[in-house]
Amino acid sequence: MAHRSPSPSPAPVDTIDLLAPSLCLNPDAIADLAPVQPSEHNLLPSTFPTLTWSEQSSLHHNVSLGEKRLCYRHRPDLRSKRAADESQLEELQQDIRLLPSHDQQIISHIWSLFGSAPASHRQLVLSGLLTQCCVPQLSFLSNHLQPLLRIDFLTILPPEISLRILSYLDATSLCHAAQVCKSWKRLADDDVVWHRMCEQHIGLKCTKCGWGLPLLEKKKVRAKRQQLSYPSYIQEVAEVQALPLQIDTAVSSHPSPSPSASPSSPNFPSRRRSASSDLESDSRSTKRARHDSRSPSPSYNSNDYPAPLFQSPVPPAKPEGTTKRLWKDIYSERLIVERNWRKRNYKVKQFRGHTDGVMCLQFDDSFLITGSYDNSVKVWNVETGECLRTLTGHALCVRALHFDEAKLITGSMDRTLKIWNYHTGQCIRTLQGHTDGVVTLDFDSRILASGSVDATIKIWNFATGQCSTLKGHDDLVNKVQIYKKDFLFSTSDDTTVKLWDIAAGVCLRTFSGHTGRVQSLQTSGEALISIIANRRHDKFAALEPASQGSNAVVSRGRATSPAYESSSSDSEARTTRSIVVTGGLDNTLKIWDVETGACLNTLFGHEEGVWSLAFDKLRIVSGSLDKTIKVWDTESGECLYTLSGPEGPVTCVGLGDTKVVGGSADGSVFLWDYGARM
Repeated sequence: MAHRSPSPSPAPVDTIDLLAPSLCLNPDAIADLAPVQPSEHNLLPSTFPTLTWSEQSSLHHNVSLGEKRLCYRHRPDLRSKRAADESQLEELQQDIRLLPSHDQQIISHIWSLFGSAPASHRQLVLSGLLTQCCVPQLSFLSNHLQPLLRIDFLTILPPEISLRILSYLDATSLCHAAQVCKSWKRLADDDVVWHRMCEQHIGLKCTKCGWGLPLLEKKKVRAKRQQLSYPSYIQEVAEVQALPLQIDTAVSSHPSPSPSASPSSPNFPSRRRSASSDLESDSRSTKRARHDSRSPSPSYNSNDYPAPLFQSPVPPAKPEGTTKRLWKDIYSERLIVERNWRKRNYKVKQFRGHTDGVMCLQFDDSFLITGSYDNSVKVWNVETGECLRTLTGHALCVRALHFDEAKLITGSMDRTLKIWNYHTGQCIRTLQGHTDGVVTLDFDSRILASGSVDATIKIWNFATGQCSTLKGHDDLVNKVQIYKKDFLFSTSDDTTVKLWDIAAGVCLRTFSGHTGRVQSLQTSGEALISIIANRRHDKFAALEPASQGSNAVVSRGRATSPAYESSSSDSEARTTRSIVVTGGLDNTLKIWDVETGACLNTLFGHEEGVWSLAFDKLRIVSGSLDKTIKVWDTESGECLYTLSGPEGPVTCVGLGDTKVVGGSADGSVFLWDYGARM
């Protein structure tokens, strides 16, 4: 065969143009690719065989491309996201440029044939190549195939499925996922994912990781209150007429409910409720009083009770338009506070002004109010520590106080209770009915409960002015707390804790277990608390006598406690229940199951009697006569650490999402702030 005369060498062909079509991820470009034919431009020898696939195979290949869904590597919409292939393409280009032009064309022809082959032919070609590969080539393939088989599943899956997958990650893993690429960051930062994360952790302990985040709900309440026309609201409170009230102290100890004459007062916007409840209470407060068959209402003459105990003015209308925060920002804010709690990062603030021991206190995000043996009540600014005003009027020491948005009620050893407008310092009304000093009080939107040294509990109706009496304790009543609106808990120096039906005026259950005077108590309210309880207590609870009627009354309002979810050992299990925590002068705290009356846990650690306590879903704080405040884990009952500072016995404590406040018999008040950035 005659050889062709050599012709001038054409300009070198850019190999990127030869590689790109055969490596293109777009199958349309592969389908249009024609086999390389010998010509003067590609320098292929005339003896080089011209190879093409059969018409049947080409037709089958084109039909397959039209019918089958594109695989991950051949999706056109992902081509721009696969920078790794572009980098590899540049490396191949540099290597091929080192070869002779003849070899470059042969390699490009092989790639062209493979790129235009149907899938079945490709597998045959690869199988044949693998049989001819030596170990070094096989090792080369293994190293290069592993990264190529990785799939960006979050990008190719529908967004709903990707968000569902990410919702199972913890916060640390989500942050790591956000650092992979921009598309992962967009998904990992989505509000849906972080909303689920907040639901698992905020206000409760996560069942997966075992820790939780604080609510920080009072910040929202304060922000909304600042947006309201608050000065005019305070002025309306000050203008409430305080008409004289005469209470008949000889009321029966077992009042019978009267549905026809038991209206309840409008709801007060309470600081102790959740943020959502505060918003709802604003709208409910505009409604007129309704008749409530559960309110204690013995028969009375309307002339004897000319006016309600207290009229709450209508709060200003809620502002329209609220700024929506990202759930990730909310989670981050609470995570900082939780880390401060765990690492004991806090700032200590001291309030001094009382000349005698501080016996009671309450605080929110704006105000701290304290009552003392110096017969006065002081209102403090929580942030600045400034004493805003001092309320005087009691003849003896102030032992109890409680406040909400509109009013402050104090109880004193002078046998009286006083209702104050603490924004102005005005005393609105004085209530008389106890025959000895008032030691404790609690109220909600309908009633006020007070306990006294005379061993009785009085229930005052805000709307009607009625007063009824509960008798059953053998010694002075140290603490009362309203539970689920219709029930009342009380503790006494007779070492017992009692649960009362307010409307019926009867004691439903007596909790016995303390060996000393029971000084303090707090219930979980409507919330279910996750705890680790000893199963032996449940066996004992089954042996305790309890009437069927009592169980039915206590259980009203929520379903029976769920079964044990997961067992940590043979003797312990985690469950969620309504609980009550008590502290006594026997140096212990006890956690009780409200429904069964069983003692779930006893906390030891204080060297002297426990005088005061407070708790939420995450932790318990207790103040003792040993001059310390201890922080406990609510679920396990483990003592986390001890706060010191007061030089005298700790007589009262308060707990918030970011703060612990303790009052001492030496007249000082200490505040530990965990919300401040260190």
